[in-house]
Amino acid sequence: MQQFYDMLLESQFWPRQQLVDYQRSQLEQLLRHARANVPFYETRLDPVFARDGSVDWDKWEQIPIVKRSDLVEHRGAMQARVLPPGHGPVGRSSSSGSTGTPVTVSITRLAKLASDVTRWRAHRWHGLDWSAVVCARFGDNPERSSWPDGTAMGPWGPPWIDEARRGQSFEINRLAPSAELLEFLKRKGPRYYSSAPKPAHALALESERLHLPLKLDAILTHGEGVSDADRQQVRRVFGAEIIEHYSSKEGMQMAHPCPDGRLHVNAEAVLVEIVDGSGRHCPAGAVGRVVITPFFQTAQPLIRYEQGDLAIAGGSCTCGRSLPTISSIVGRLTHMFIHPNGRRVAEKLPDRYREGLGALAWQIAQVGPTNFEIRYVPEDLEFVGNEAAAAQAIRDVYFVDASVSFRRVSEIPLRPGGKYVEYVNEWHQERVAQSSSMGMQASPSRS
Repeated sequence: MQQFYDMLLESQFWPRQQLVDYQRSQLEQLLRHARANVPFYETRLDPVFARDGSVDWDKWEQIPIVKRSDLVEHRGAMQARVLPPGHGPVGRSSSSGSTGTPVTVSITRLAKLASDVTRWRAHRWHGLDWSAVVCARFGDNPERSSWPDGTAMGPWGPPWIDEARRGQSFEINRLAPSAELLEFLKRKGPRYYSSAPKPAHALALESERLHLPLKLDAILTHGEGVSDADRQQVRRVFGAEIIEHYSSKEGMQMAHPCPDGRLHVNAEAVLVEIVDGSGRHCPAGAVGRVVITPFFQTAQPLIRYEQGDLAIAGGSCTCGRSLPTISSIVGRLTHMFIHPNGRRVAEKLPDRYREGLGALAWQIAQVGPTNFEIRYVPEDLEFVGNEAAAAQAIRDVYFVDASVSFRRVSEIPLRPGGKYVEYVNEWHQERVAQSSSMGMQASPSRS
């Protein structure tokens, strides 16, 4: 871990070609391992292997993209018969299914260690103090990490650094109401708090409403994109800056922001591609699908796996690091709005329309072919917001023939895994579920 950490402090400034050469050396080992030891990849990788057995990198984009459904339907075939020396043991990590079908992936110990080290590099970028206290909102098992005690998790920084050995971390589960969570944080006295950004935003609003002030240095977010409104709210209420962690159960720690604000890919541990509909790389500034290949996921290789996110490809950064960048995470593929004529839109509405409604939080749902419902939590029940402007924005940004309705609610329910989803295509999800159900009914039974 220490050797990899020391390398990361140098490799972030490597010349571009040196970084590409390093990635290809890691990818070639992964490709050869998967082809020899994982049934799912026995022929799938043929496009990149030349007749003499060498890897033809010009054919990389001909490798079929792995879908989320493959992780469910072909889980057994995706498991490696043997592992490279030093990569095990193997554990499992499961997603909540809050933004798609739940999946389980096999994670090697080496992949977990590499993920930890890339996160520590990001901590160093932002000058975090590993001797301080950090609290995390994590898990939904009522018998684990419950209020008032939570669970002590020990130090949270690099174990070979003296100051990090003095650090403390605590977990409290997501079932704790805001009042209990705020009391827990006040009592533990953390400088840092780890949470998804939307629940952190909501906690800031609850802190004000309940008159339970709390001061933090930083909020370490994960699981979803961060909006300007999220940053402004937690800065105003908690005095904290948000440090975004782009991560997932499948890809682990994929990208972190530098002090200049750009998301830098952890290119020494994962290849991140932003591709168009045909699977080819998008130029800087274009929106595309996120496709990942983690280098150390050798128990269940994910070679060109579609992460399910939409992102904007980035360019060079003023910080001087040569690591590839992502301008922003736009949203999830499953939340994209789809018109009957085939038009697909993933753009977010500016926060000024939410503010015009006087809304603390909102959710925009496609509920029919051209039908939208805006559900929002009003800050003041007596205030009548500008619904006409929000409805027109829907027609301007999404579908010109959209029909828009509004519903005031007391809260926006969190999805499994504690995620707050602002944009959701319920119409498309319902059609997919119905299609899947009909397919199962039509399938012949097997004895």
